[in-house]
Amino acid sequence: MNTREPYDVIVCGAGHAGCEAALAAARMGARTLILSGNIDTIASMSCNPAIGGVAKGHIVREIDALGGEMAVNADVSAIQFRLLNASKGAAVHSPRAQCDKKVYALRMKHVLEHQENLDVFQATVTGLIYKRDAVVGCRTNIDVEFFGKSVIITTGTFLRGLMHIGKNKNEGGRMGDYSAKTLSHSFLEAGIELERLKTGTPPRLLGRSIDFSKLEEQRGDSDPTLFGFYDTRQDSELFHVEQFDETLAGWRPGSDQVSCWITYTTQETADIVTRNLHLSAMYGGEIEGTGPRYCPSIEDKFVRFEGRPRHMLFIEPEGRNTNEYYINGLSTSLPFETQLEMIASIPGLEKAHLLRPAYAVEYDFAPPTQIYPNLESKKVENLFFAGQINGTSGYEEAGCQGMMAGVNAALKVRGDKPFVLKRYDGYTGVLIDDLVTKGTQEPYRMFTSRAEYRLLFNHGSAELRMLEYAKSFGLLSESRIAKIEDKKRGVEEAVKWMESNRRGEQTWATLVRRNDGELELPENIGGLSEPVLTEALYRVRYDGYLKREMKQVQKLNSVESILVPREFDFLTVRGLKKECALKLNQLKPSNLGQASRVSGVNPADVSILMVALGKM
Repeated sequence: MNTREPYDVIVCGAGHAGCEAALAAARMGARTLILSGNIDTIASMSCNPAIGGVAKGHIVREIDALGGEMAVNADVSAIQFRLLNASKGAAVHSPRAQCDKKVYALRMKHVLEHQENLDVFQATVTGLIYKRDAVVGCRTNIDVEFFGKSVIITTGTFLRGLMHIGKNKNEGGRMGDYSAKTLSHSFLEAGIELERLKTGTPPRLLGRSIDFSKLEEQRGDSDPTLFGFYDTRQDSELFHVEQFDETLAGWRPGSDQVSCWITYTTQETADIVTRNLHLSAMYGGEIEGTGPRYCPSIEDKFVRFEGRPRHMLFIEPEGRNTNEYYINGLSTSLPFETQLEMIASIPGLEKAHLLRPAYAVEYDFAPPTQIYPNLESKKVENLFFAGQINGTSGYEEAGCQGMMAGVNAALKVRGDKPFVLKRYDGYTGVLIDDLVTKGTQEPYRMFTSRAEYRLLFNHGSAELRMLEYAKSFGLLSESRIAKIEDKKRGVEEAVKWMESNRRGEQTWATLVRRNDGELELPENIGGLSEPVLTEALYRVRYDGYLKREMKQVQKLNSVESILVPREFDFLTVRGLKKECALKLNQLKPSNLGQASRVSGVNPADVSILMVALGKM
């Protein structure tokens, strides 16, 4: 390690965003450094040890399609797989896996340690080093400075992190860890605005103290849906524990699944919570940050849904080699004694032993309207932001941002054009566009309903959607690229055959669309590999809807292709309202499509801008 020679990319933080950022940059050939305050907590699953879920599972598959690590890491550490929304349309089928949190973290750390072009080092980043309007490095708590051509910030909940249990407060980004207290000043010094958000985590229980006879068992799927695309990997790229002449943590995906369990709150639970609301850090005025609307605390549930005492709770194991269980749905910042009383009121948990109390954590984030769509700061050149620092919640949202930031930091160092996924490319594109265009006042969580083109985003198509991008960055092997291209041709040929060949008076495509149950397909189609057949049938079955969405995409693409120079002054555009021009100057949209989605910009404004930009 040579601290005098600048790195191409420095990643500050080794959570889910930081790991994907560092791996992407290093795999693109950039000399990369990842810094963590504690390398034993790399890729730590601070909250629920689960990956995927509604829309989140789609994101994980997009990460895999672009060459990221989260999908494989989740598959080999998973202890239960479930496909959510299986009774609904295929576009919203969402893979989810309950993981062994220690194995997930251990394997990801091991992968980082062996990654070529990547240095892992334990130090807390205390400040950034600027030169004029650009970042050139960072300072650490051990008085060692590192210099880099670009810096990616992935600090999670650690920026001035403050944990709350009732009136009790402790500094830290998560229980048992530190708080990054000085780095925030470095951002403010550069003119980067910061605000506060809040999130929380439920209590953890000792499994042997739970009465499982009172709980409903929830088994995993017998035919699990994995996150990784293994049909396009060579044998050498498929799962195996022996790599680097060392044994990686993990097991064969889908083997020896364990059960999760379901229970419910009671009227007694509701009475305990409402009686002690004034002691909650959130409701007692101890917290100024806004909490997640879509992952509410138990206090929020009983306040918002007054008169409804029964709320579902999931009792989920934290791993194979621990007796610790997570109570999904019971996030709270109530005092410790109240937590004990509340847990004892829940069926099956009457005698449960508490291993870790629930708590809320409040932290700084940088409103994401201050970054460009490539995740680079508008205030400081070569400075990138990814993960919860941008106002998101969830491992998957962090992971995809980290990957995009890592790719773009490496591209910036090379002097190449930025990589920006569009809203019609996938959920990752929707997420980033929402953040940089609209911002967020609460922890942002991805849902299928946020994507207007979600029929195009079925999780099995991620490799095909991302193929052209994956070719550009060298994150996938040449053999895998070739197999994806073969897969794409196979899907297209199968669709074409079904649309043009008949059984009797009807084409096979018509039969597929009219047949809700099993349809016996001819051998040349029915004998295709499962991924090819599934995707081909999806395209045939939803053909009319997909074509309609593609027409909308073409309209959007026409305005997305009209670029806005970064130095463009909207105040110079004649006929544009001053209020609108000021907002656009602040947000600096990269194209007319993004400008059209800014709050307060109407169709007439878009027409005026189209004329003005056309003259350029």
